[in-house]
Amino acid sequence: MPMSRTVITAGLSALLYALSFPNAALFFLGFVFLIPLLYALDKQSEENRKPRFTRGFFLFFLFSFLTRVLVLYWIPRVMVRYGSMPVSLSILSLILLSAFLSLFDGAAGILIRKVMGGARFLLIPLGLVPAVWVCKDLAVETIFGGFPWCLAGYSQYKNILFVQMGEWGGIHLVTFILIYFNVLFYYLARYRKELWKPVLASIVLSMVMVYTVGFYLYRTNEKSISGLQVHKAGIIQPNVTHDFPVVNQAGETLNRLFRESAELAQLGAEFVVWPEYTVDIYPLQGESYLNRFRRFAADYVPLLAGFTDLQGYKEIYNSAILFSPGGIQKYDKVHLTPFGEYILFRELLFFVKRITDEIADFTPGEAVRNLNLKGRWISTPICYEVIFPGLVRDFVAGGGQLMVTISNDSWFGDTSAPYQHLAMAAFRCIENRRYMLRSTSNGVSGVVGPSGKILYSVPYSTAHHFVASFRYMDKKTIFTRFGYLFPYFCVVWVLVFFWGRRCVLKLRNLSAASKRWKRKKRREKSR
Repeated sequence: MPMSRTVITAGLSALLYALSFPNAALFFLGFVFLIPLLYALDKQSEENRKPRFTRGFFLFFLFSFLTRVLVLYWIPRVMVRYGSMPVSLSILSLILLSAFLSLFDGAAGILIRKVMGGARFLLIPLGLVPAVWVCKDLAVETIFGGFPWCLAGYSQYKNILFVQMGEWGGIHLVTFILIYFNVLFYYLARYRKELWKPVLASIVLSMVMVYTVGFYLYRTNEKSISGLQVHKAGIIQPNVTHDFPVVNQAGETLNRLFRESAELAQLGAEFVVWPEYTVDIYPLQGESYLNRFRRFAADYVPLLAGFTDLQGYKEIYNSAILFSPGGIQKYDKVHLTPFGEYILFRELLFFVKRITDEIADFTPGEAVRNLNLKGRWISTPICYEVIFPGLVRDFVAGGGQLMVTISNDSWFGDTSAPYQHLAMAAFRCIENRRYMLRSTSNGVSGVVGPSGKILYSVPYSTAHHFVASFRYMDKKTIFTRFGYLFPYFCVVWVLVFFWGRRCVLKLRNLSAASKRWKRKKRREKSR
């Protein structure tokens, strides 16, 4: 296949993939984005009969690279505005990050090319292509701290019935099903003359099955929460950004936050939530600030807010702090944001500046822990942590009855990133069947139900405070109980298949060699 056609094909798949995410959010494109890529892979196989290592690798690497540039276009803005990085270097950073993450897709492309075959082998790719894709996503999530931003399944966050099986296998199961449909639709287009009837029947039956199961899980979940007591919490989105010096506005902003919190308490809120890093103060180190928070909790209701906690010169924690009449509790962020709170490969990337203003890198917390609020357990993943299914699961498996996530998304600006962040957060509700209260600095704050449906949201760049209704829940899903069974099952499946395939090829070679030896012996005897 000519290079120009390869680039166009990879670019088309990348564009379809990117458009399936916010802000476009054309989720139906998630079912077909892989078609151009699989077509190009088949064309390469037809035009070059001898397999080569680089063909599948380059095609999928290019697709992934272009996809990440389109989806993560907001990264240079963050690094220029808040990291004091030159424009050219910030663009180079996006290119290097995209190239590194694309190595995993390139490796997946090699394996996918091996399992894609002719019409008589249709059943093999239907299961193995999605399994390889999940293995790739698992690697992206875990290696070097992970950056699983906008995995394919996240594109379906508004397709509520389709995503309900996330309570069984998490985001990876949803991604598996989505890639499965991509392969089916490709076969429908590729073999429309020979096999369109069985393939179309497979698509219809699979769709009916997925949506029927999704509807059942959705209805079962809604029925299970209908009898639970409704509680109320106050959520504040102050619309504070870091485009202006927040230090000079600390007093004014703090007074406004306390005033709005008192209003929410009077409206029936049982506690109030402020977002991460709204006011540039250190309440646990400043007696006057600490006393003010204590007085508010005693006079009104408990207050949960995100602040920096300093412990000596070297220990700096990003903390969710709960001020209540019974005392102060805090959770220290365990999974720090690379280049935001610490520099990955600091010795190599000595020229990169963190986007935060602290004097040193943040210190990760020791472990995930829930906060006790009047006998109820609150899980408080902070900002970036909410994109990691395993970490959030640890909260809920440890007894969390409600998820409250605080975030400072002002770094992103008015881009797609805050909406992408919200889409990923919604999946944590499905996986664990918990309500999520979300308070951000300037958007998008809101309430997400256990089904993943966004029940209420505040537009970006809007100051607003509101009372959110929710329920505490104790149910534990299969995902919450057993964690990452499905993606690791995919890893084992792929390893067993390729090991078995290699064994079969060796046996065939031995059989062919044996037949050649026997023919040779027969010829020698005939002489």
